[in-house]
Parts: sequence; structure tokens; C-alpha cells
Amino acid sequence: MAALVKSDAKALRVLQVGFGAFGAVHARAWAGLGPDVRLTIVEPNARAQAQAREAGATDVVSDWNAALGSVDVVDIVTPGDTHAAIALAALDAGCDVLIEKPMTATLAEAKSIAAKAAARNRIVQVGYVMRVHPAARRLRDQVLSGAIGQPVWITADFISLKVPRRDAGVVLNDAVHVMDLVLWIVGRAPDEVSATLLDRLGRGLEDLASIVLNWHDGPTARIEASCIVAGEHPDPYAPGGLSRKCLTVTGDTGQLVADFMTDTLVWRPCWHERSEAWWSPVCEAPRTETVASMAPHESVALELAAFLDAVGSRRQPEADVQSGVAMAAVCDAIYAAARERRTVRVAT
Repeated sequence: MAALVKSDAKALRVLQVGFGAFGAVHARAWAGLGPDVRLTIVEPNARAQAQAREAGATDVVSDWNAALGSVDVVDIVTPGDTHAAIALAALDAGCDVLIEKPMTATLAEAKSIAAKAAARNRIVQVGYVMRVHPAARRLRDQVLSGAIGQPVWITADFISLKVPRRDAGVVLNDAVHVMDLVLWIVGRAPDEVSATLLDRLGRGLEDLASIVLNWHDGPTARIEASCIVAGEHPDPYAPGGLSRKCLTVTGDTGQLVADFMTDTLVWRPCWHERSEAWWSPVCEAPRTETVASMAPHESVALELAAFLDAVGSRRQPEADVQSGVAMAAVCDAIYAAARERRTVRVAT
């Protein structure tokens, strides 16, 4: 990791806006970086303020806007519909910004953040925590190396039986995790999408999502997300939840399956051979690789390390602001496709 960026040879001044369940994970990750970080957490609730101090906060304040002038970087861990206002103010104050997914609730908001970051010459990184998982990185490396040939079909599941969130449905809260992995592997946003979104709990937000992404010159992907369908494994990111989180990429010479709940990657060489009579399947024995398991705060710590590297080097991070814009464009198209019951082109 690059040296921490400091102000006047003092500790890096971090403002973390938000201290909900995942905000506590961020705070623990920041605290683990040591004495070179001075962490201020924004939390208006008195009880949560005490918990924030116990989590390692140097200071706890109620007003994020008033604190912007005295910090170097801002970490936004608030509901998605508040991200744009906080990020724009932080960029105006000269801060680099880490924004938990989704970067914004709409494409218009995402574009405004990208424009502001460019105008202010600031770093913006989106918190796509699944990108740092060893199985995700290993799968992507294998795909890009040609281990399974040309990708033709991708499936991704992010389903759970868990407490539903109040700020947005499963497209913005859950599907974005695995959709980001798919876009990251393919290298760009899809050309068009179709989607079915259902609200079974009657709360005005989708709790089931079935999404198809299509690239005209590449693969097709199917994404399933839910907060009311049980998976097979206890979820460390959602206490009390049972989840399935996996990604399968099928190419014309093989298949790779990353299971993020069991920390495994399975590679199965398989293809069709053409004979004079017809096409015949060929399948070799699968090879299973176990990767390192990481607790949530360890994964977030890797995100923070990447962010601080980008801040220190002034180079855009891998999960940059444009990845947030691309995801916002895809999500806007998904909601339009479900609403209009048709295939929708993704805005470029």
C-alpha cells in the first residue's frame, strides 16, 4: 500500500458519514490502519455515537457538512439516496471520496458526481466489496487468460432470506454486487437489459429481481437477486440471514464457478466437438480450488488500501467513478425494462 496521504505531516483525516450496521465494519477497518488515521464519524444518534467511539472513532459529530473543511477524505456509508448530496459537497470541499455501493440512486446523480470529480481533480472510488474477494479475482484472471475460451453465458446469484433494507430494493442493494463483477469481467456495460421485479412484501420496493444483460458482440448474463429467498449458508454480512452468492462464467471451452459463501473456485473443462454426425459434449473432471476466507472488515480493509493507494498516487482506482456511472446506467435501464415490460437499451 502506498504511504498514507497526510495533511501538514499529520495523520490522514478521515470523515466517515454513517454508522449503521455496515458503517461499523468500515470503522473497524479504518481503525485497523493504525495511528496514521484520525477517524471522525458522523452519527446523530446518541446511542450510536457511543458505539462509534468504541469502534475506534477519534471524534464523533452530528453534522457532516460542518466537518468537511477539516478532513482529507470522506467515506460515505449512508443510504443510497443520500450519496449524491454528500459526495458533491465533499468534492467541492476538496476531499477525495469513497462511496459505498450503489454510488447513486440515479444515472443523473452519477453523472453529476463524475463531472464534479473531474472538475475538482479528485479521486472517487465505489465500494464494490466483492471485487476484492480472492475467488472473484482468481475467476477474472482465469477468464481474461483464456482458460475457458470466449465467454458465452454468465449466471450470478445474490439471494438471501434476511432483514430487507428500507432505502432501496434488491436491485440497488444486492444485485449491483454481482452485476459489477459481470461488468468488470466483460469490460463494459451491456447493450440492453430486460427484467422482472416483484414486491412480495408489499413495502413499495422490489424484493425479487430476475435480470438479463445482453452484449451484442459478447455474452448474455442472467442475474437473480432477492431478500426473501433463502440460500444455503449463514451470511457474515447480514447477521441472521441465509444466502447464496455465486458467479458462473461459461465459455466455449470450459466453465468457472466462484462460490463466495464457501470460498471456492471450480474450473471444469467442457466443450462441444463437431463430428460428421452431430455435435458431441466433452467434459473433463472439475478442479476445485479453495481460496482465502475473509471477514467483512478484512475485505473492507482491502478496499480502503486500494482507495488510499489511488489517493496517494493520484491515479484513478480500479472501481472508479466511471464504474459507478456505468452501473447507474444499467440500473436505470433495469427499472425502465421492468416498468415497461420490454427490452431497454442501456444509455452510453
